[in-house]
Amino acid sequence: MKKAITTCLAVCLVLANVMAAEYYVSKETGKNGNAGTKDAPFKNIEKAAEKVQPGDKLYVAEGNYYGVRDKGFIMIKNPVEIYGGYSKDFSKRDVLKYRTLVMPPASSNGTGRANKAMEFDIKDGQGKKLVIDGIIFDKGASNGYHPTKGKPAGVETGMLILPPGEGVNGGEKSITTEKAIFGGSIMKCDVLIQNCVFNNASNFAIQFGGSGDVKILNNVFTANAMSACEIWGKENKPTAITLEFAYNTVLFTWPRTHAFEDMGYGFRVMTKVEVNIHHNIIGLSTLSAIDRCRIDSPASMENGRKVLVDNNRFFMNKQADVTLPGLGTFEYVWVKDFEDVERFNSAEGNEELKDVAPLKKVLNQAYLAGFLNATYKEKTDYDPNSPANEFRRAMGMNQTMKVQTDVSMFANRYPQDDAVKLFGAVKGFGAQAIK
Repeated sequence: MKKAITTCLAVCLVLANVMAAEYYVSKETGKNGNAGTKDAPFKNIEKAAEKVQPGDKLYVAEGNYYGVRDKGFIMIKNPVEIYGGYSKDFSKRDVLKYRTLVMPPASSNGTGRANKAMEFDIKDGQGKKLVIDGIIFDKGASNGYHPTKGKPAGVETGMLILPPGEGVNGGEKSITTEKAIFGGSIMKCDVLIQNCVFNNASNFAIQFGGSGDVKILNNVFTANAMSACEIWGKENKPTAITLEFAYNTVLFTWPRTHAFEDMGYGFRVMTKVEVNIHHNIIGLSTLSAIDRCRIDSPASMENGRKVLVDNNRFFMNKQADVTLPGLGTFEYVWVKDFEDVERFNSAEGNEELKDVAPLKKVLNQAYLAGFLNATYKEKTDYDPNSPANEFRRAMGMNQTMKVQTDVSMFANRYPQDDAVKLFGAVKGFGAQAIK
């Protein structure tokens, strides 16, 4: 009897996967009251994900999707599979030609400031998989940039302005939203993120906690602040998440602020995650390609996971290729010494990118030159004998001084048309051409 029940349950699970329904989404031709068919598609990704069942598939036509009523963000609470890059009639798929965008404009910052551009609150994935495939995420239209400061010749915008400062974007004043492009909480759910672009994040491209098997494959990350990827486990075990980060191109990762104090990592190894990093190109990081400073406690928790770093290519990272804890603050290590890094369980086949010509050919040259020469200078003007300071001393108040800063470049907007050129730029490493 038990065997019969077990067999029946197994058959039901197989049928449930086979019978996953397919739905269609089009910002231009859809309505949220539609049935979600090719001829009558839904209008919004968020509303479609809300209406369908876990495990169902959403095929999304070209267009810019940034939430119901264009509120500036998309909230997803069900594990669904989302595939972008379809033509308006859904007859063809070409991710780079028929772009499915999550690119909120500055006008949506009022309602979107508290949320990530695509945010997840999945409490139980129910054994289903969350798939995000062929979406172009870009915050370059909503960030606030200085009109003139920190603007190298040929670069589209001035430097990124972080709150509470106010920048501009096109003809609009804009206060930058300091949230990751993609993230939230994803529990008991496998995740696949592939063939996507993450461009111009002011505060992380991908950042989330959760549990499950996560694969981030064949994506382009450009001009993101803090880090391209930060994922941590939310269950109390060494491998709450198993993460494969492979065939990604990660370039121009900026620090926390324009003063260049900290951050600026291509990839961060977080706690309660087993990591397999391979066949990536990680370059042009203001600090280092990989951050391996987070050590779990107790030691049994740290020793219960593996960190594998194999067959990657590194390119002009500014301070190191990996940052480690130690030597008082941090230790900076270049790829030639990876085999001596005890915090890596495997570190085979890693090298500096030898033939940089194919990559440089598709990079925005003005942005590259500006990044390589990026500097921050600070000048302090303090006069203890000024009338203001004499008065403050007499009143027992703190002294004042003027601080002048000079920033040559910081997280300026990177052109999306140049970011997509990175697919297939280097054969065998980084993001490959989308098939």
